Amino acid sequence: MSDLLRTAIAVDKSLDAGAVANASAIVMGQLARLDDRIYADDVRDAEGALHAGIRFNTLVLSGRSSHLTALAEAARADGLPTVLFTSQGQSLSNSFDAYRDLVAQAAPGELSVCAVGVVGEHALVRTLTKRFSVYRG
Repeated sequence: MSDLLRTAIAVDKSLDAGAVANASAIVMGQLARLDDRIYADDVRDAEGALHAGIRFNTLVLSGRSSHLTALAEAARADGLPTVLFTSQGQSLSNSFDAYRDLVAQAAPGELSVCAVGVVGEHALVRTLTKRFSVYRG
């Protein structure tokens, strides 16, 4: 297996640009908690300002909502760290407990997945996400 990773965040193509940015930021943050190889420790410039230390390719992709669920299922089947985010989660601003309770009680397929994040070996993630397009806003 290659040491080269790829992070892909696939979003529902019907989301507006603000919702895409929101969902992508939330999913990326959770992926970074699951895999500490995504970011480097510190990257600082000559003045000491901290810069983002992303180590591997990260792509934001878009596609149909049905493809999001299929991506999540395939990635989990391959043992890859996978994060889902839902439209319901986007509507519950600053209401984490309500969101956690909603997700915990939801039956499979009941929530509207609007974003899926996957991190893993570059070639495998690329294969799993080939049906998606690069998000262009």
